[in-house]
Amino acid sequence: MIIVVDSNVIVSAILNKNSKIGQLLIFGRRYFEFHAPNFLKSEIKKHKAKLLAMSKLSEDEFDQLRDELFECLTFISEEQIPYEFWHNAIPIVRDIDMDDIAFVALTDYMEAKLWTGDKRLLEGMEQRAYTKGISTENLHQLWINA
Repeated sequence: MIIVVDSNVIVSAILNKNSKIGQLLIFGRRYFEFHAPNFLKSEIKKHKAKLLAMSKLSEDEFDQLRDELFECLTFISEEQIPYEFWHNAIPIVRDIDMDDIAFVALTDYMEAKLWTGDKRLLEGMEQRAYTKGISTENLHQLWINA
């Protein structure tokens, strides 16, 4: 199963590598193909100082953990996603969070599921009859039943 990983999943794994989310990312790649748009890298870089403070990791520890988590993902350039997928993603994320447009466009392009811990995004997608979102709990159930 192809899974597009939202930024908040990586943030959660950085804050607690041993959490369900961290373990799913690291060990779940035997069962799932994890992908993300390159935008995720810039999001983590942009919030690095805040994540360092919250995680209490040294800069070296942070960089090593980030790199370990990034190794679990295949990154896709946004330029690879055809225009139609961007266009179709707009009404899904417009009133929720436009920062999620790359994740939704990539999810549709790859015919994948979008793994997010953002309840507002999951609920908003459901309200728009967009059924490609998957919560950590649901993904974890798929993993343990694999």
